Amino acid sequence: MTGGVYLLDKAAGVTSRRAAMAVAKANNFKKYGHCGTLDPDATGLLVVILGKATRLAPYISGDTKRYSFDLVTGILTDTLDLSGKTLAEADSSHLTTEDVVSVLPSFTGTFLQEVPLFSAVRVQGKRGYKLARAGENPEMPEREVTVTDWEARELSGNRMTLEVTVSAGTYVRALARDIGTALKIPAVADNIRRTMAGSFLVTEASKEDSCPESLFTMAEAMRGYPTIEVNDVDFKGILHGNPLNSEVLGTAVAVDADGNLLAVGTGDGNLFQPKVVLANEVQT
Repeated sequence: MTGGVYLLDKAAGVTSRRAAMAVAKANNFKKYGHCGTLDPDATGLLVVILGKATRLAPYISGDTKRYSFDLVTGILTDTLDLSGKTLAEADSSHLTTEDVVSVLPSFTGTFLQEVPLFSAVRVQGKRGYKLARAGENPEMPEREVTVTDWEARELSGNRMTLEVTVSAGTYVRALARDIGTALKIPAVADNIRRTMAGSFLVTEASKEDSCPESLFTMAEAMRGYPTIEVNDVDFKGILHGNPLNSEVLGTAVAVDADGNLLAVGTGDGNLFQPKVVLANEVQT
């Protein structure tokens, strides 16, 4: 296999990059990446792309992700989780489950979210977290995010477990901060766990760096997209990036008779135009 997608159930205390590096080494790949960074303290699904599959990152990263996390009220930190420096504290014992649930509609739908200072987003040409560690506090940009499908458990002390589906680029820590603001009480996130990314589920992932059941071929990783089976006549044309007659609309994948991924492209209802050709993946 010269390319594949590995589903890792990342442990807390390791960066996404180091986790992906360990997976690549364990599976004998030199080239690697990952789709969607998890905070070092966060756990859950990390989609690791290996070898030639790195070219498929835009297609397998997933526009939506689902998380569970604990909303911890009565405290605010600079990192917006419990790993940071405490900035404010307050008594939150008066809050009820109903109080928290009542503000969740304000964070449902599409809205602007201020990016946390402790993030990899560049501000003034530098990463936000590097500016924060240098004692700077620049104005952070806002991003449009989409948030849906909140689920809430009963409040226990100053903790409440929430689950939510978000668009790519949404910060769960910022959601916790903003929920606190709406409740007029400081709040942070804890125990952040990603349970879904695009079409992948954490139940398919392994906590180990190498597990055959969690390593998918490139064709398997493109599940959910329309598939075009290429015949012998059109085979070489696809590998040279030539369009193919097809009624498919939008993003689709072209495979050979054995199910090997040949190309990813777009169709307009008449022609399928390859955008990423994986000619080296198939013996011609």
